[in-house]
Amino acid sequence: MDRMIHFVESYGSGLPQNLTGLFEGINYVRSVEKGVEIYSQGEKAESFFYLKRGRVRIYMTSENGMEKTLSIISKGAIFGEAAFFDGRPRVSSAIALQRAEIVPITRDILENAFRTHPELALEMLRLQALTIRMLSAQVDSVTFRRAESRIANFMLEAAYERGDGKTVFTTQEEIGSAVGVSRITVSRIINEFSRQGYLTTGYGKIILKNKKALEEISSKA
Repeated sequence: MDRMIHFVESYGSGLPQNLTGLFEGINYVRSVEKGVEIYSQGEKAESFFYLKRGRVRIYMTSENGMEKTLSIISKGAIFGEAAFFDGRPRVSSAIALQRAEIVPITRDILENAFRTHPELALEMLRLQALTIRMLSAQVDSVTFRRAESRIANFMLEAAYERGDGKTVFTTQEEIGSAVGVSRITVSRIINEFSRQGYLTTGYGKIILKNKKALEEISSKA
């Protein structure tokens, strides 16, 4: 699998409470088993999705079959909304990394919500603006920053998105795919961060111990 920048398409725990309440209150929940595709690149978007449980990988496939990971989605996030709003074919695919529960958000659901609570429309616009801002920051990161800085920045953002600010549920392969470096490079840098006491590692997760030191590394070009 090729490596690519972590294009953020979701908002994790950063979703406004009123939007989270709307999506959590929808009765229809679809269960998706690990390895099952949720939507495919090139198809028309009839809905976008709210992730109640599990993790989802967003990726693109080239004409010669190469895949590029764009984002790893965690519970409490929305995904697949870009094609839904612009009405054009999807530019990426989504697949469940583990058993997932998703809520399809259709146009009728959204229009009814906006009709009752028009302030939700503004919240959605703010989220789209945030996507653009975060995308710009990621382009800057992968273009100008060293690998150590990119990895530190990724872990800090991932911990913030989860909500507790210190735990990152990810693998070294996923980090490499997200920031555009090899798994060997990720392993070397993570081990050095661990030796310095900046973090500890466990199975499928990383605990940040010294966020101040990681923030200093993240800020370096």
